[in-house]
Amino acid sequence: MDKKKKAIIAVIVLIVLLVILGVVWFFVFNKNGGNGQNSNNAESSKVSKLYETLQADNSFSFELTLDDENHMYYAKSNDMAYTDTSFNGKETKYIIKDGNSYLLQDDTKTYYTYSNNQTNLNMVIRGLEEVKDLEYETGREELNNKNYSYEEYTGLTDFAMGDFTEDSGDVKTRFYFDGDKLVYIKTIEGDKQELLKVNISNDVDQNLFQIPSDYSEA
Repeated sequence: MDKKKKAIIAVIVLIVLLVILGVVWFFVFNKNGGNGQNSNNAESSKVSKLYETLQADNSFSFELTLDDENHMYYAKSNDMAYTDTSFNGKETKYIIKDGNSYLLQDDTKTYYTYSNNQTNLNMVIRGLEEVKDLEYETGREELNNKNYSYEEYTGLTDFAMGDFTEDSGDVKTRFYFDGDKLVYIKTIEGDKQELLKVNISNDVDQNLFQIPSDYSEA
């Protein structure tokens, strides 16, 4: 074989190798999300999108329900918030506004003022903010005879009502979505599981942020 033919064959082989390398690089690049990250984070997670939506909303409510004796209702309107939580049947209500928190006692029609305290003003947004940029796994699961997609995060207990090991690598939290709508949150630690039903709404009663006129300060 003369040198000219050998040179042509060498060029063809080189071109074929470059094409193969290009195809391999393309698939590896796309599998890693284009930047070496987990492919799940190549685009915004649904938790991240929910965080952005609620952060932009001036008024919304966020409700978690385990059962009749364990549930939480949170409402926010601009710089005011209202929380109504029940743990094992014991109810606690707060209004947060004007930089203060007000504990309402329905049985005595009194309230306590905690000045310069608005810790729970942005509790839901703050909780989602801690989750939105974390690595996660995706999957699907049937709950109450319906199939949902979920995003699973490790080491979270912020959205649990029961006792789970805080910041443990053994704890996993799954956010279940119907489309882009968050419908359930499950916390898992070993054989222990807690499933909370979620309801988010923009219909908020503005009267929630007012201390009832027949309540007196304790």
